[in-house]
Amino acid sequence: MENLSKLLPNLKDHLSKVPDPREPYKIKYYLTEILFLVVSGVTSDCREWQELVDFGEDKLDWLRQYYPYASGIPSHDTLNRVFSLLDKKAFGDMFVDWVTAGLTLEAGSQIAVDGKYSRSSATKLEQQTPRDEGGKKALHLVSAWCNDVALCLSSREVSAKSNELSAIPLILNDLEVSGCVMSMDAIFCQKEVARQIVEREADYLIGLKLNQETLLTAVETAFGSVENEDSIQTFSTEIEVDHGRIEQRKCRAMKATLLPDWANVNQWAKLAMVVEVQSSRIIMANSNQTMERRYYITSLDVDAQKLQHYIRGHWGIENKLHWTLDVHFGEDSNRKRVGNAAANFSLVLRFALNLLKKHPEKASISRKMKKCSRDDLYRQAVLSI
Repeated sequence: MENLSKLLPNLKDHLSKVPDPREPYKIKYYLTEILFLVVSGVTSDCREWQELVDFGEDKLDWLRQYYPYASGIPSHDTLNRVFSLLDKKAFGDMFVDWVTAGLTLEAGSQIAVDGKYSRSSATKLEQQTPRDEGGKKALHLVSAWCNDVALCLSSREVSAKSNELSAIPLILNDLEVSGCVMSMDAIFCQKEVARQIVEREADYLIGLKLNQETLLTAVETAFGSVENEDSIQTFSTEIEVDHGRIEQRKCRAMKATLLPDWANVNQWAKLAMVVEVQSSRIIMANSNQTMERRYYITSLDVDAQKLQHYIRGHWGIENKLHWTLDVHFGEDSNRKRVGNAAANFSLVLRFALNLLKKHPEKASISRKMKKCSRDDLYRQAVLSI
């Protein structure tokens, strides 16, 4: 894969593509100035509106190298108001255009899709109150993450976890997925999702649970049948010692054609293999041992070792995207609750994460953010301007 530092185009070239929701005669601060200020500030370890104002005032001379800022730095109320009014779909479209402009994914690249709440984007009372009585749900975004380039490729809002399926057509329209492997958890295990992915000339690897009870029962039965033992491929990982536990995984895979007729395999687009992963864990503190079995369906016709690689790779979206957004950017504690502010600011976090990830220096996200806050030249390099 090509050097990550060359993947993302100049952000400034894309900021002007977002429509300004304000009346022209009311505009004192240009939208491009506001967006550039906020993205620059977030990469420099700022999270709150007032922190971004402070950053702008401290770095006004630096900012004026790129935009005039004739009226100075907008107030925190102005930032909040603009982000609450900003069209979140248009902002999301610009994000996708920017991140994919210079990107060509190689065949076999893995795109992991998963949803995430920003739990503080609505109060507990609002979340517990019915919508028709003034309540609202916390912000829920479904994102696409590619381990191969360490970038978030798309992020779309859905109304609730139960509606995550509605994000799949949007993400498929956002991205060129031909030849890629799309991995998802069991909530996406639907015939229509599999069909949409195959129609885009991609492959799928999807978790299998009780929402597809008939198919799950058929897979469990097939792996438990003595008759199928010679047809099962097995790949066992080495023993891992981490986080106070000892874990060993065994991946077993078989052709979907070995499933019983009542599994209705032909209803699933291009279903080629079914997979069982056995995870054995020993807790070192008390020697307690547990064993868990997880099941998957896939259109990939590859060996068990390759399937285990993709199954493990799916966790990249949790470890490298969601965890980083919460720990380093405070997304889960984001209290921006007016209008579209929460959704748009969460997208800014993904802008900043991508910019920091693609910078070639071998340093943590936290260190890079702190260096951006101190060093104008380093921040300029991170922003690729």
